[in-house]
Amino acid sequence: MCPNSLAKRQTGSALVVAIFIIVVMLALILSLSRLSLSSSESLVYEVQGTRAFLAAQSGLELGLTAVLPRTAAGGCFNSTLSFTDSGLIGCRAQITCSQQALPADSLTTVLYQVTSIGVCSADDFVTSRTLVIEVRQ
Repeated sequence: MCPNSLAKRQTGSALVVAIFIIVVMLALILSLSRLSLSSSESLVYEVQGTRAFLAAQSGLELGLTAVLPRTAAGGCFNSTLSFTDSGLIGCRAQITCSQQALPADSLTTVLYQVTSIGVCSADDFVTSRTLVIEVRQ
């Protein structure tokens, strides 16, 4: 065997190995960046979901103050509440109330159902939470 013939057979094998390593590293980097992006989006949805829940809860509390006042003149109302506080900027609560008369033999005479839908949006992320409470009077 000639040393020149051995060198001629191995030409280009290092190039193939280098290209293979580059492709594998590129695939690894792409998968890690996609995982990081997915993790970031889920964190945004989690924070936005908590903000939407708190907006809906604030709407329920406002609805309950109208349904159960200290005087006997309480009643239902429908409203939209927009928030201006720094924690809930970009959020709103849609409050709806329905009233149902109960049978006369019951101790309670009126059933109120207050529904609050909290919606928060930031850039392209929009989340909503719905809370419902029933109150007997």
